[in-house]
Amino acid sequence: MDEEKGRAAFEGYGISEFPEGDAVARVPGLMAVARKLMQKDGAHATMAMCFKGDAIVSIQGMEFPDQRTKMLSFERLADLVESHRADGVLIIGETWMGSPTEIEKKIGTILLPPRDRVDKREALTVYAMTRDGRQANLVCFVERTPTGETICGEPFDLDAGAANTLLPIKRKWKAMGERGI
Repeated sequence: MDEEKGRAAFEGYGISEFPEGDAVARVPGLMAVARKLMQKDGAHATMAMCFKGDAIVSIQGMEFPDQRTKMLSFERLADLVESHRADGVLIIGETWMGSPTEIEKKIGTILLPPRDRVDKREALTVYAMTRDGRQANLVCFVERTPTGETICGEPFDLDAGAANTLLPIKRKWKAMGERGI
């Protein structure tokens, strides 16, 4: 990474410093950064960061034109975690959120994904997990004004266990442990 370009970009977004710590510790700080980017640019790319302790060892951009690609992308991220021997993962990106119907609550599954729901809401998420089982997840709803302004609401905690995208990474860490890695 070009440090000079990085500093210039930070100044352009009004970011005084980059959050520090491991994946979980960085969630609040990176949510603050992501909200500034989202409000200024009106969009935020999805990205994954792999950590070894407090050090970022890989940053991976992610794009999901469909659900199948999304699932494969997180399987690929799990392979990246193994190749770097990463012990933490953090994901930042935009998403759709919706409330499960009463029937979905009753049967314990989601029949219609949020992106296909009439009541869907746009949100920005920052979530992380470490190999020792710690997790953090912050979400803020995104509103678009009639003039095109992007407004990010206040972040709130969401059950990080609900992030099914992390399942391939959990499986990978378990397999690595079984192999003594």
